[in-house]
This record gives sequence, C-alpha cells and structure tokens, in this order.
Amino acid sequence: MKGTRPTSIEFQIATWFGSGLIIPAPGTWGTVGGFVFGCLLMAATTPVITFLMAIALTLVGYFAIRKIESRFQEHDSSFIVIDEVIAILFVLSLLPTFTPLFSVLGFILFRIFDAVKPWPINWLDKQIGGATGVIVDDLMAGLYTLLILWGIYGYGLI
Repeated sequence: MKGTRPTSIEFQIATWFGSGLIIPAPGTWGTVGGFVFGCLLMAATTPVITFLMAIALTLVGYFAIRKIESRFQEHDSSFIVIDEVIAILFVLSLLPTFTPLFSVLGFILFRIFDAVKPWPINWLDKQIGGATGVIVDDLMAGLYTLLILWGIYGYGLI
C-alpha cells in the first residue's frame, strides 16, 4: 500500500475503516463490518433508511474506489471492501423479514455467492472494469441472496 495515506477518507471508505485490511478473508471481514453497521441501522431506523444509506454508500464508494484504484494501479484489490458493505446493506434492507435468522442467512448466502461467483457474477467480474465492476458483481451476489431468501419466505420453508 505504498504511496497512500491510510488516514485518507477514500482509503477509510474503501477499506470500510480498516476491516478490509484484516487477513485472512478481507471480504468476509468487510461484510462483517457492513453487517454490524446494517443491523444497527435497521434496528434504529427503517428498511427505507438502510436502503437509502446503501445508495449513498454506492455513490461515495464508487468515487473512493476510483481514487484507490488509480493510486494503486490495481483493479479490485482485496482490501477494497466497500462493495461488500454496499451489497449487504441492500440485502438487509430488502429482506422479506428482518429477523436474526433471515439476517444471518443473508450474510451466509451473500458470502457464498460473492466467493463462488456463479454465472453471471463471474462474467460481470471479468467484463466490467473500474469502480463499476468492483461494485456490480457484489450487487448481483446480493440479488441472488435476496431471490433465495424471498423464495424461502414465500414458500414458508422457514
């Protein structure tokens, strides 16, 4: 991480206040940070506020990722985890019911889809460059997560 200031706001946002620097599995640690933040936000406010926060972080995160990628000359560095934070906030805000069970299932399913990258997540990950590409594959993993959770809920499986 030569040439950057770890205290810069874009670095703090991109690494979600350093959670992306935890090894091993920085993506999981970033998701944990986003999950805790999202659960606290959901408990204190509403799903709409959490959804709006996800949108705001998408915009702020996009510019933070652009600056960090430009500085490091590397696409989707493992320490960039704001994309996981954004996606888990969308997942939490769009859950069929905000319960501990559905929240934890959302976390687990999201991490599986983000790590395994089934089609078209893997395609999006390879085809779309820059900050957009960093964010979009995680949003698709979040969408897959929500489809499964809404299916489980709709069919009364849990």
